[in-house]
Amino acid sequence: YSHCRYPHLRNQGNWIAEQRARRQIVAAITLGDLTDRNSPEEWAFFRDALSPIAQGFPLLLTTGNHDNGNDGTADNRESLLSNYFDENWAQSSGALRAVMTPGHIENAFYSLNAGRYRLGVLMLEWSPRRITVEWANQVLARFKDHRVIVATHAYVYEDSTRYDRATRPDQQWSPFNYRTAQGELAEDGTHDGEQLWNALVRRHPGIFMVVSGHVLGQGAERLTSRGDAGNAVHQVLVNYQMLDQGGLGYLRFFEIYPDGRTVHMKTYSPSLGLYSYAADQDVRLEIEPPL
Repeated sequence: YSHCRYPHLRNQGNWIAEQRARRQIVAAITLGDLTDRNSPEEWAFFRDALSPIAQGFPLLLTTGNHDNGNDGTADNRESLLSNYFDENWAQSSGALRAVMTPGHIENAFYSLNAGRYRLGVLMLEWSPRRITVEWANQVLARFKDHRVIVATHAYVYEDSTRYDRATRPDQQWSPFNYRTAQGELAEDGTHDGEQLWNALVRRHPGIFMVVSGHVLGQGAERLTSRGDAGNAVHQVLVNYQMLDQGGLGYLRFFEIYPDGRTVHMKTYSPSLGLYSYAADQDVRLEIEPPL
């Protein structure tokens, strides 16, 4: 959307703003690749398009490979995100509780009021580094009273498995295929889906969902695994970029039922005014243990 200047992003922002009270929307979570080429023009477009929900509302941002490096190639970890959205901006939502790097929000933890429980959202950078995972473990230990959603760019692959370079070198678009995991940058460490599962996700009983993007194919894969404490962790891939005009404005929204036992994943395009009722786009998942 940012590269081609399509109106769908603004349509999404307007719809969320309009529906916020009626649907009790507590946050909007992005999954990276907010831009295509990490350029000032694209970042300005992204900022302006989401202006209806950019102040005083938890608009949660993190980076994808296209948000890093020269021309969005992820040849390094330099992103313009903080030039347009920084820690001070994120504080305006009232939900921000922790950042890994002062002034930056690629790695951040948010606490949302969801009634009788606190909902935490852990946002992790593209291809999380070793230091990032260490920080994330510390943050989740600090906020262990929260039920948590983890969001990062590349985690679930197109066949409903996790990215796993060790056993699946055939997987396309692996975080290890980019310069951010090669050469001198390799010393920082990187984590694909399986590594992130073992080093972070499975260890924390509060986590009940991981959401990611990045992958093509059907763009609607999912798997459920049990954490070390027996908690069900639903891992969901959401990506619509294969459709016309980069996605036709489709977004996924998650309705958590009042009993805290069910999350209903729905797919809707504010641009088209249409829901998708395909079997992989309209799904109910059981939350175990309940929220």
